[in-house]
Amino acid sequence: MSALLDSGVQRGAEVRCPGCTRFIPTAVACPHCFCGPVPPERYGAARELLKSGVDRFALAGRTAALEPAQVEVLAARYARQWGVALRLIEDARRIEPRLLQRGFVGDMEDAWAARLPMDEAVLAESIAPFSPLPDSLAYLSSKAPDANLRDMAALAWVHQGTFSQDARATVRYLLLQDGRVAVEAMLALMRWRNASSLRLTSEERERIRLLALGVLDVPDIGARAAVAWTRVSREAPPDAVLTALHRGLYGTDPEVRFECALCLRDEVEVAQALDSPDAATVTFARRTLSGWGSPRLFLRLMREGDERFVQEVLQDLPFPPPEGALEALLTVSVRTVGSLADDLLRFAKRRPFHDWGLEDQQRWARWARSVLRALPAQTALHFFGWAAAPGESTDPPEEEEMEAVWCFLEETVHAIERGAEKDRVACFKDFLFVYFLHHAGVDEQRRLNDWARDPHSGEALLEALMIFPSWREQARLPATGLEHAARLLMAVWEGPDQHLLVEPMSRVTRQWSAYSGREVLVDAVWRRFQSHPSERSLLLRAFASWRDRLWEKQREAEPDALVRFQAWWRLDPVGLYPHVEPLLADAPLDVLPARLRTLWAAAEEIVGTRPRTASLSVSKGAWALLRAVESDDPRHVQQMEAELAYFESRLPAFEQRVRATPSPPEESNIHRDFLDDTHDALRMMRERRDRRREREAYEREREVERQVAESRRRDQERQIEQARRAAEALEAARLVEHGQQQTRALSDALRLMTDVQPQVPSRPLDREVLFPGTALPTLLHYARMLKALQGGADVMKLFEVVGLTPVTWATQANAWGQAMVGRTELALRFAELLQAPWA
Repeated sequence: MSALLDSGVQRGAEVRCPGCTRFIPTAVACPHCFCGPVPPERYGAARELLKSGVDRFALAGRTAALEPAQVEVLAARYARQWGVALRLIEDARRIEPRLLQRGFVGDMEDAWAARLPMDEAVLAESIAPFSPLPDSLAYLSSKAPDANLRDMAALAWVHQGTFSQDARATVRYLLLQDGRVAVEAMLALMRWRNASSLRLTSEERERIRLLALGVLDVPDIGARAAVAWTRVSREAPPDAVLTALHRGLYGTDPEVRFECALCLRDEVEVAQALDSPDAATVTFARRTLSGWGSPRLFLRLMREGDERFVQEVLQDLPFPPPEGALEALLTVSVRTVGSLADDLLRFAKRRPFHDWGLEDQQRWARWARSVLRALPAQTALHFFGWAAAPGESTDPPEEEEMEAVWCFLEETVHAIERGAEKDRVACFKDFLFVYFLHHAGVDEQRRLNDWARDPHSGEALLEALMIFPSWREQARLPATGLEHAARLLMAVWEGPDQHLLVEPMSRVTRQWSAYSGREVLVDAVWRRFQSHPSERSLLLRAFASWRDRLWEKQREAEPDALVRFQAWWRLDPVGLYPHVEPLLADAPLDVLPARLRTLWAAAEEIVGTRPRTASLSVSKGAWALLRAVESDDPRHVQQMEAELAYFESRLPAFEQRVRATPSPPEESNIHRDFLDDTHDALRMMRERRDRRREREAYEREREVERQVAESRRRDQERQIEQARRAAEALEAARLVEHGQQQTRALSDALRLMTDVQPQVPSRPLDREVLFPGTALPTLLHYARMLKALQGGADVMKLFEVVGLTPVTWATQANAWGQAMVGRTELALRFAELLQAPWA
């Protein structure tokens, strides 16, 4: 009996109805299920009978008829199971104070009363091993053996503001249920700790609106329901919601007042939460007031703000910042260790410096004067880069704005100067250093001159100067920056200890020489090369990778190859030999001796330090002299022989010095002394000279022979001319005679063809035109022609007189033959004419 009473079966003057598990007055029939009253000591037995299938209307009688021993067994088993349920219910009692509503424990107790008794094996396997449970909402929400207990733990955990996705998913599921648990889920999800990070669906939003409107008049939760409605709705709240919000705003619960003030945007009430002992509440209030642009918050920030206060304000501060925000932030920064540099830098970069008003720019400038030089060098550079970056406007900056930028620049110089070497190198490698170089004036150029000579950071600065022209394009700086880059480079170069810049500058120019803007820098170096002859050797070594471009400029400025050679060969780090080729290439024969003499002198000057280079250069000159000797230009033969004699006289001593001087490491790429090549050239020049002399002697002999032959030839020509003239006279006489004969022949032929007539009577057939238009149209013409041919006259003259050719004569004769075949009288007359005499 005591076990049943302890298990909660009896409550005051009430006992549970074994049929419906509700509490009813002792010894009365249950008004819900109308089963008979059951004494408390037999409740466990009644539940066992009911579970075994006994009708609830007969339950009271069947329970009263049980034996006492049987009642004790059944009651003990029920009490044991109820004890297990009580341990879970006790866990629910620990959780319920953390919820806003009450009654969850009673609901869970009723649920277990309805389930018991149950199979002992199922109870032992699923529930008993988990009790007692730890007092952890995280554990209970995921591993509690009872579903109602897990739901209660999830609700309580979400009320506390957990970000557990599992717990939030459970509560969002409960939101779609009915009754008290749905209302509690709505209140848990819509607390300020959770509402800002939730992404609700439209169905969930509508569900919250309906639930909230249904409980607006419920005490203790009506104001919270109004808060929930406001947070999920995008329209103005109705009067009932506003009434509930104002009721909660003037209530006694500070948390409810805070929630309602957030919904009503009551700055005064929300500002009171700044003094809350809960750090999360204070943070949320600061962020909310910052988003509202609250002057109260900025005054408090200026008065008592610290690093955390500033960071929380900056999270939701709108842009452009409200009045008083910048002043408060900069004031706290000045008195804070570290000056909140990183936070302020992120805040500043949200808006270009040129877009701030002049008043705010001056505030930033005063702040820079106060703290910038104490910041890390790279941080100070980032602030300056932000201030110096060009804005979107194409208008030139005002004077006051540029004064603010100069403040950042001057303080950045101090920060870089004060920084460690590694910090300085980091600044020089930073892209924002391009703004520093762009705005660098005379004072900054002096610092650059000093920094460039630092053995640790100097090379990084020189690299920045080389990259400056290309970075200038990326930073959208004015085109005048190219000339400024050249001035900076020369400002860094000028001054003492230039030898310290040679090696790092050589490495930098070799690495970055392909970037844009190089020509401007090359021009600056070339102008320095021209104006400072004493620095030419250092310049050529420092800018070795630009050597070819500088040489091209030298060639453009000085057309005389000899002058270029004399100006460069001692200074150029590549040595003597590369200058020999341009000195001797395409050299006219009239200037070649002077160039060779200069080359011999230069080779003798360096043979004591670089013998192989000198010997190679001399070999090159010897072969050039050989080509000149081989040209055999009569205008310069004597001059070339004199040059050859000079070379022969100087070569033995030079050769002795080459062999006696050891080769330095600088000549490790030259593997021999080239004296053999020089001797080969000299040998060929001597052979050429000897052959020329032999040829000249031979030509003199030939000239004598030629003169004798010429005399003989002239005599022969006179004799031949006389014979020719005699032959021409004879030929002329012969031609005259021949002409006369031709004239006589032509006259005879003409007489034969015109005057000779047959000595027989004439007939009409003789003059009948048978072939009109031809040379022999009638029989008389044809017969006269044959008679002339028979008389031995010149045939061609006859043809010429008549107008025939051998071909036309054959045609005419054939035609007359055919005609005579066809006409017998014609043939007879023709025979008669031929037989008759002609005179």
